[in-house]
Amino acid sequence: MTGKGESLGTVQRVVEVLRHLAERGDTTIKDLSAAIGLVPSTSHRMLDLLVKEGLVERVGERRSYQIGPEFFRLAALVNTRQDIRSLARPYLQQVVDACDETCVLCLYVRSERHMFFAEKIDSSQLLRYQLQLNSPVPVLWGASGRSILAYLPREERRQIFEEAGDAPASGEKRPPIDTLETELAAIRARGYAVSHGQKIAGAVGINSPVFNAAGEVVGSLGITVPQQRLDPSDEPKLGLLVRYHAAALSRVLGASMPKADEKEVVLA
Repeated sequence: MTGKGESLGTVQRVVEVLRHLAERGDTTIKDLSAAIGLVPSTSHRMLDLLVKEGLVERVGERRSYQIGPEFFRLAALVNTRQDIRSLARPYLQQVVDACDETCVLCLYVRSERHMFFAEKIDSSQLLRYQLQLNSPVPVLWGASGRSILAYLPREERRQIFEEAGDAPASGEKRPPIDTLETELAAIRARGYAVSHGQKIAGAVGINSPVFNAAGEVVGSLGITVPQQRLDPSDEPKLGLLVRYHAAALSRVLGASMPKADEKEVVLA
């Protein structure tokens, strides 16, 4: 390639180098070359250029490289100017575009052991639910909460269980702790939770967890559907849909998530 094509090729390689370092933590020239398909001399030249810009730094005498201070500075600037709500909106919109049901981002407040509806995009349907944003709601109830609860440490789950009251909408009593743990294990196995009328009367919730760069669950992404509008046979497809976009948002937040095949989540 020459001219513009060569420049685009160089940019792509730089991105691949930085992505590899960000995901691996550190690397050697040999490992980098094998991972992104470059000859060692090219990898060495690109790393030297990135070292000069402060985006990469050498690690002592180990002949390895890691992300440098300038990369961290730029990442911190981006992080302070964009919150999770703005990052989530495109994914919420994609879910609504796919199924025309209201999609909601829920965030977990670890210090208070509660969650809240942080952002939503409504469907075009006349019958839909008006969710109150930024008000605390219990984590134990509803797919929005249980998709978070399933991925919290066991002791934290038990504290939430012991502090919880009845279901806000249905008045349902807490299940035995062993029954709850079995349900949470099933949520972890399929990657999303489904609930019926626990937080909102007559509503079905389908939610999947959202994770941060440390692998901690920080919230959930999901849909709220009127019971009478949902065909039970559509639940698995909708579950895959929210799981796909929750994982995509998690990757944007730095989580290490496998990338699913988009064809699997196209609704008929």
